Amino acid sequence: MTSFTMASFPSPKSKTGTLFVGFLFLLLSYFVVMDILVYQSLQTMDLVKQDHMGGYSPFRPLSVKLLMLDHMDHYVYIPLAELVFTIFEPTGIYFILTPNVISFTGLFLGFVAGKFVSMESLYHRRIGVLIFEYRMWLDVLDGVVFRHTSGNPVYKSHRTTLGFFIDVDCDIISGVALAFGCLFYLWKCPPLIQPRDLLLPISKPFLNTTVNGHCSDSPGKNNGTHNKATKNYIFLKCLVFGGVIMLATTTWDNMLQLYSDVLQTPMETSVQEERQWEALHSGVTWLSMWLWRFCEAQTLLHLLQLAIVTDKIWEFLNFIQFAGFVALAMLNLFSYIQIRHMRSMLTIYDS
Repeated sequence: MTSFTMASFPSPKSKTGTLFVGFLFLLLSYFVVMDILVYQSLQTMDLVKQDHMGGYSPFRPLSVKLLMLDHMDHYVYIPLAELVFTIFEPTGIYFILTPNVISFTGLFLGFVAGKFVSMESLYHRRIGVLIFEYRMWLDVLDGVVFRHTSGNPVYKSHRTTLGFFIDVDCDIISGVALAFGCLFYLWKCPPLIQPRDLLLPISKPFLNTTVNGHCSDSPGKNNGTHNKATKNYIFLKCLVFGGVIMLATTTWDNMLQLYSDVLQTPMETSVQEERQWEALHSGVTWLSMWLWRFCEAQTLLHLLQLAIVTDKIWEFLNFIQFAGFVALAMLNLFSYIQIRHMRSMLTIYDS
């Protein structure tokens, strides 16, 4: 993972590369500080009995969903969306700009971003990333608008509403559009195959063995004959990434529901309430929910966009095809054991 990360950044020798690395360092530092502050705020909080009055704060009120949400959404997009909603709410614009309208607008931008990402020019691909990041912010905004206009201030998934399914479908289709943009770009500029890419025997039938050169924004010399990935092999890599995203989405949503049932559901007895408080403030519980921030589908899409910006799409796909499934399997097992332990503490048994 270290080699991929270091290789992904633009050269620090260039001014742009230095600014980019500096920006990422500041952003990661901001996330670390906010995580510490959220953890401290959680220690004095009961997720069941919270005051939801007043303006928005990333620290209060909290919910299981916020604690498991990716850093970008929780600390950047949600505060910005809350600010924008507060500014424009007096105008009455949200009677026209409904959550569903925002969702469909984001869907349209997802297709536009996919088109830009499919282009050979790195400059245009980076524009596509900016468009898709704006689409991801709109995805947060539609949730903010829904919560305020429907009188449901708690950050949780309202699965019984039509808007929830529209939002989820728009998110999935937009993610597919971005993935197809990467696929079409790699088809236009097939990457060279390195020995480390041939870890599985099924790799060999997908290779061209007599193709020279490679596609890039600036032409370069190429000595000798190299293997290039065929369209089928590239499609297989993108399909595997889609599998990682689908598994992350499904398991994150499942674990969110399980944690919410234990930590954000009123208990019947005072003993259960005390044990629920103990379970919520356990370091193991915080660690489990915090780790899900890195395995959430939104985080994986952010990482894919980082790979697009740094022109390392192929390297990222090779890395995530194994690391993604392994990380999700280990985290699911860890979380399942933790939830079983908390349910046993609270004497909650399956009916």
